[in-house]
Order: sequence, then C-alpha cells, then structure tokens
Amino acid sequence: MSDEKMQYPERARDISTLMGWLKDFFGQFRLAWELLWDDRVPFVTKIIPILTVLYVISPVDLVPGTVVPGLGQLDDLAIFLIGMRLFVDVCPPTLVAEHKQEDTQPEIGVTIPAAEQTPSVTWTPPVGQIIDLEAKVVSDAQPLPDSEVAPNAGDKSKGPVPPVW
Repeated sequence: MSDEKMQYPERARDISTLMGWLKDFFGQFRLAWELLWDDRVPFVTKIIPILTVLYVISPVDLVPGTVVPGLGQLDDLAIFLIGMRLFVDVCPPTLVAEHKQEDTQPEIGVTIPAAEQTPSVTWTPPVGQIIDLEAKVVSDAQPLPDSEVAPNAGDKSKGPVPPVW
C-alpha cells in the first residue's frame, strides 16, 4: 500500500449529479404520462408506450436473466427508457412544448451540510419583507425630553423608561 492518501470525489457534487438525473427522469416520465392521456395525441403514437410496458411485463426477454444475473433487468430498464423517449420524440412538438410549459413542479434541491458551505459576503432580505428599526440608547437616570413624552402620560412619564422588549 502506498503512502499517498486516497482522493475521494466531492460528495455534494455526486449527490447533485444524481439528483439532477433523477429530476430529469421523473420530469420525462411525467411528460410522457401527460401526453399519453392527452386526446390530441394520435392513437398510433400512443401504441409506443403500450408496447413498451407490455415488453417489460412479458416473460419473454431479449437477454434472459438466467444467463447473466441482473442483465435481464437492465435490458428491461433500457427498453423502458428508450420507449419513453421515443414516445415523447414522436408526439407533436407543439403539444410537448405546451406540456413542458405547464409543468410547474417544485424544485428538488440538495442541501449542502454547513461544514461544506462557504460563508456568503452579502445578505439580502427575502422579497416582501421590509425591516426598519431605529434604536436609541437611553439610560434610566435621564428623563425623556418633552417632545418624546406622551401627552396623556402625566407625571408617570418623568420616571425611568421601561424596557421595550
């Protein structure tokens, strides 16, 4: 064994790559599902996902799983992905663009642990929140000036100022 330390890939980058791939996969699946149920898509085009699902659930495989374990499932996955992509590519482009535009699913993001984050230099408050605060240092020994005394407070206002918070 050598004295060199093993170099591990950055974990956050690997996770974000996987999450991006999963987001694309589920987005493509959702698009295909919506197009499958759209009445404007021709029936001949809808035969592609039907045949794809029939192949995946059928006992007949191009590569049987008994020859090489796991390879039979991989060819089913490949046929499913190819069939889904072919169906979206054959659908009318205007319908595909319309369904992509309607797709407003929430973003799936990866949160990076605090140890891996770099501190930001500037901070901007969220949109819609305005924070305006003025503070004065007032000692208990100083009476308030007449301009800051409430008009109906009477003699009680000349004493110490109670804490605001």
